[in-house]
Amino acid sequence: MRIVYCGGCNPVIDRVALVAEVSADAELAALDATVFVSGCSRSCAAEQMLVRHEPRAVVVAGQHVDGTYLAPGELAERVKQALRSRGD
Repeated sequence: MRIVYCGGCNPVIDRVALVAEVSADAELAALDATVFVSGCSRSCAAEQMLVRHEPRAVVVAGQHVDGTYLAPGELAERVKQALRSRGD
């Protein structure tokens, strides 16, 4: 699993803690997937998706995962679910 972080200029979530929780699952950490992690809804980390194809990508933008708003405590679990669904 690759992680692409934004610059962290205006985070509303703890990006590092989120990635640590998701990466703790060894099965997910071994996937050929990319998680774009932006601290706010601006989604700077995912801007490069406009110029390359990422079929196994999950986008975290503040309190949103792939465009769905979630409570902070739900973010990591949703990222894990998304990675599992794209790992096939």
